[in-house]
Amino acid sequence: MEQQANYFGEKLKKCRKKRGWSQEKLANELHASRQAVYKWEANKGYPDIQNLIRISDLFGITIDELIRGDKKCRRR
Repeated sequence: MEQQANYFGEKLKKCRKKRGWSQEKLANELHASRQAVYKWEANKGYPDIQNLIRISDLFGITIDELIRGDKKCRRR
């Protein structure tokens, strides 16, 4: 399991690019701003739970797969 601090942003960017979507296209799908998508991909913030669910549904991956590898989201 990848344990880099920037796991979420990289995963989101990879999923978006795999679809051939721009940040603006993803933002439109999520009813968010392009700046918000940029921020998430740059690991300068995280989407709220509603957008995490939407991202999970859009890309057919679990929320766990989106954030599990991110140290900022894991607690022991």
